[in-house]
Amino acid sequence: MLDDLVQTIETLQRRIREHREYLGNYESRTRVALIDPMLCALGWDVSDPDAVQTEPRTVNGWADYALLGSNRRPVIFVEAKKLADQDSPIRQTVGYAVSENIENRTNVRYCASTNGDVWEVYDITAQESVMRVSLTGEDAAKCALKLVGLWRRSLEDGRFDDAVEPLIEPADVAAPTPAPPAPTPAPPAPTPVWQESTPTVAPLSFPVETGWMPLNGDFTPAELHAPSATRFPDGERKIRESWPDVLEETAKWLIRSGILTRENCQFSMGPKRYLVNLDGMHKGGKPFVVPRQVGAGIVLEAHLDRKQAIRQALRLLNHFNQDPSQIYLKLP
Repeated sequence: MLDDLVQTIETLQRRIREHREYLGNYESRTRVALIDPMLCALGWDVSDPDAVQTEPRTVNGWADYALLGSNRRPVIFVEAKKLADQDSPIRQTVGYAVSENIENRTNVRYCASTNGDVWEVYDITAQESVMRVSLTGEDAAKCALKLVGLWRRSLEDGRFDDAVEPLIEPADVAAPTPAPPAPTPAPPAPTPVWQESTPTVAPLSFPVETGWMPLNGDFTPAELHAPSATRFPDGERKIRESWPDVLEETAKWLIRSGILTRENCQFSMGPKRYLVNLDGMHKGGKPFVVPRQVGAGIVLEAHLDRKQAIRQALRLLNHFNQDPSQIYLKLP
């Protein structure tokens, strides 16, 4: 099964490279050329109503796919988007699952979204993403190891196996080892760039209620869960799912504000690794482990834990002369 899945992924990688313009703005073409073949390779025959319902009606609207378990009831809803779309519709899909669980007494714990290239699975109970993979951003074999959690024989009992976690990781993109302690006495820390110059974006104009903390605040060990929302100087408020999402939204805000552009987006986070660039490749030629499209063709490496995500968000803001105290997180 795994060899066949790898072969399918390689075929889809080629289709995306060679036919991106043809597929890009058409959801129907994306489904036929990319999404349906992947589901079939994972054991979900989209032509078999006993295995897959296409366009099923839910209490909250029409889903794109419902993958059915051994009892012929949905175990996961899958939302399809056209290849050109980058933003994940996970929350819309969550709405389908939650409404069905309440109104029709189903027990759907997972939902997924895909544009044919990026596949993401979300655990409704834990309220977190449990798998995200880009076919064009990773080696086919590593994609297969992550996608095996969607294999029909694995998922039809309603459980998403731990096999979706990365089983192999390039040595030079693994989490960096802690740096040795700085020699003492340490020189005084330089004044952050954002304190030396006027920010290019106006400060927050709304009051900050209890429970909000600035991005550069003092996070205690108890604050381990991802924030439920973020606030930026333009007033936007986003519900988040994991700590790397805070970094992702920070990059998107910089792009929306015209600060982070294709011309200045190549930004390093270590001697061998990039945080953002245009091709999703690290300096040694290795692809990003968890690539995320953040807009304008810019790719972000999201293979980071909580501390790394916050640290890199602060570095990115400081690099572009933005005050991190003007960005707030709503902590659980």
